[in-house]
Amino acid sequence: MLVDGPDLDTSRRRVERFFARTILVKYDSVQVVAEKSCNGTHGLFWEKLAAGIAENRALAAALLADLKEAGLTDLDALTTLPQGYASKTLHTMAHLLDGFFGVDSRFYNLNDDSHWLSASQRSRIEQDPASSWLLHVEASSQSGDADQVSTLRTIPTAAD
Repeated sequence: MLVDGPDLDTSRRRVERFFARTILVKYDSVQVVAEKSCNGTHGLFWEKLAAGIAENRALAAALLADLKEAGLTDLDALTTLPQGYASKTLHTMAHLLDGFFGVDSRFYNLNDDSHWLSASQRSRIEQDPASSWLLHVEASSQSGDADQVSTLRTIPTAAD
């Protein structure tokens, strides 16, 4: 995750706060691995950042290939796309493109709520590299009830 902060600890707390507050993606454990994290002054910063963005681009390309394989060959077909695997694939791709963090995110720019790096963010990093951090985050869930989607809306039952 790319995050601005004066130091590793402050940046780590921003990431932890993000995961604590996000509603749809919950993990039992979120760990920032300091040894694999670095700020903009580190020699591998730009290479690591580019690799993360490349992983997101590869994921987008794979999702697009899945949609094509499912028969979605033009935008007009979206109006008749049946609910199922293809619509869920499209949904995942839309989140990747619109900046909504998901379990498929490989790199996430917390500053811009994006999976990419804007020109203005690049410029800010170049001007003050010590204040930009790439944090290696390892998150996991062991229990089967970590998914919070079911708590977002209640469906009335016959008893209601």
